[in-house]
Order: sequence, then structure tokens, then C-alpha cells
Amino acid sequence: MIKKIGIPKEVKKDEGRVSLIPEHIAQFTGLADIFIESGAGLGSGFSDKDYTKAGAKIVDSPTELYGNSDIICKVKEPQEQEFELLDSSHVLFGYLHLASNLDLTKKLLEKKLTGIATEMIMDDNIYPLLIPMSKIAGNLAIQKGMQFLEYSSGGKGVLLSSISEKKNAKVTVIGCGEVGKSSISKAISIGANVTAIDLNEKVLEDLKKVYGDSINTLKGDTKESTNAIRSADLIIGAVLIPGKKPPVVIKNEDISKMEKGTVIIDVAIDQGGCVEKVKANTHSEPFTVRDGVLISAIANLPGAVPKTSSIELSTALQKYVYFLLQEDWFENYKNDKNLSPSLQIHNGLLLSEEVADSLSLSVSKLV
Repeated sequence: MIKKIGIPKEVKKDEGRVSLIPEHIAQFTGLADIFIESGAGLGSGFSDKDYTKAGAKIVDSPTELYGNSDIICKVKEPQEQEFELLDSSHVLFGYLHLASNLDLTKKLLEKKLTGIATEMIMDDNIYPLLIPMSKIAGNLAIQKGMQFLEYSSGGKGVLLSSISEKKNAKVTVIGCGEVGKSSISKAISIGANVTAIDLNEKVLEDLKKVYGDSINTLKGDTKESTNAIRSADLIIGAVLIPGKKPPVVIKNEDISKMEKGTVIIDVAIDQGGCVEKVKANTHSEPFTVRDGVLISAIANLPGAVPKTSSIELSTALQKYVYFLLQEDWFENYKNDKNLSPSLQIHNGLLLSEEVADSLSLSVSKLV
């Protein structure tokens, strides 16, 4: 039986990405019917005609798309207007980030659908769907931070690297995973004075080997790391615990001690954020101000560059879409140690221990 894949137009505010690009859809010809909502690729530079040439069928409304599809292949988590379109027959495939969203989790459980969080797919102890978006987010965190530091944004009015090379701005990066490493690389290349903070001393040692005197490294939860956070011009919060809410590492007390015009970029907002009492922002309204400090927590940061992001996402995603087209995919999926962590919801059951722990819910196991 040929399966039907639906690619809806993303409706999250300021989101222009698309889950699969035309180049990668062509390979599914004969294996699945591909439906794509009209205009879904426009934000990433792909027209309906591009998709038609690749073998996809264009539908004019989300109702038609969801009604015709078995597998809903999205980028971001469903928004409120999409809830009524989902039902128990659907396999929902996308970045769900359930650990920070109790309301969404409950609604998906009520729908009794199958929910796969692509950010939790593993391959040889790495997260192949999370890594490309994390690298893009890390670069954008510095790019956005530079913009918000400008006087017109209400920032300090400083460059990350001064033209005299004597008063370089201070950038502190908290959490040195893929996001943090990308931010560090970008900030050093610009000429900023960079401090990296992490609880893993091996990670810090490796950074020191790579960057030498171009980077300062500090163990987290120390007086020195607290001072580095409070005295920075730009702070990148890049803490990640896969599948769980991150800890709060930038507290109100820290913010109150920062110089006015300081900028914080909370890249952990998809999972709930690492700044105390942080609220999600959008690209249209990218920051809030607290005690004179600009705090930006854009929940779909890679959406700022949808063409680059969609190409990277689709490149990594296609092999896992192919996996879902196999007749016995579910049995193989739930028994695969690399794939099963991403199988988070099924038939009204919450299967993820990380999500259950983060939201104080009960976890279930498949028999």
C-alpha cells in the first residue's frame, strides 16, 4: 500500500522553512504520494512548480493536505489552528520540543496520533537532525547579538571587535554543544573576547586546544563563571539536555548586575529556555527588555535563514522519511535504540521519560 506524505505550509509566526525540498522529494516517486500545500516552499525559494516537477501534488488548503496524508512531515510543532486537522491516523514528524509545552503534549495525547520528535533521532550517539539547525542557530546567535548591541536597538552601541583591537567586546557562551561551539567559532572569527562556560571539563580542554589564547574557559557554577556572565556585553545561553528542559543558568540576580544595553540570546528557548522567567520571542519582535538588558529568545531562530535551513534540514531528513515508508516501520522503529527516543507519543501514550519528567506526567511503555 502506497503511503501518503503531507508537507504543510508552516504557520508558526515568521517561519519560512519547509521540511523537504524538491530535489529530495523526487526519490520517493513510486514509494509514496507526496502532497504539499500551495506556497509551502516559497519562504525557502521553492515554487509550487518546482515541487510539481519533482512529482509532488499541490493542494490548496491545509484541510485538504491533512485529510489526504498519513505522514505529516513538518518543521515546527503544530500550532493551535492545526490541532483540529490532526487525527489518530496521522504520524506527525517534526521538531516537537514537547518538554517545554504541556498544552501541546496533552493535545497530541488526546488525538491518539503517533508523534515523532525529529530532534531526538540518534545515529552513533549524535543527533543528525538537531546538529544542522544547532550550527545555524549558533551562528545566528552571534549575528543577532551584534545587531541588538547596536545603539538603534537599545544596545550598548559596541562592535564585537573594535577597530583598534584594544577594546574588543566580551562574549560569554554558556553550554558548549553544537550551538555553543558554532557561536564560539563565529565570535572568535570576528575578533571578540570570548569566554566559554561548561560543566564538562573535557569539553573546555578541547576548546582550549583548538583556540588557544583566543578563548577563556571556565567551569560552570563557579564565582568566576558568574562574573563572566555578569560582565559580558553579549551572552549566549546554549545549554542543552536532549529531550528535557534545560537548567536556569542566567538568573534575575545576574541580569540586575549587568550593564544596561547588554544582550542575552537564549538559544535554549525551544526546550523552555535557560534564562529565569524567559518568554519566547519572534523574529518580528525579537527581544524584551528587563532591567535595561535586551533578552532575545526566538523559538525558531534558524527560521531567519529559511533557504539555508531548509536545504540542510531536508538533506538530513530524507533518509528517515524513507524509513517511515517501510511496511514494518513501527516495529523496527520502537526496537531501534537510535530511533526509539524520538518516538514520543503513540495511541494516547506518552513514551518519552525525558518529556514526562520535564512536565511531571506519567510515562508509558509499549508492550
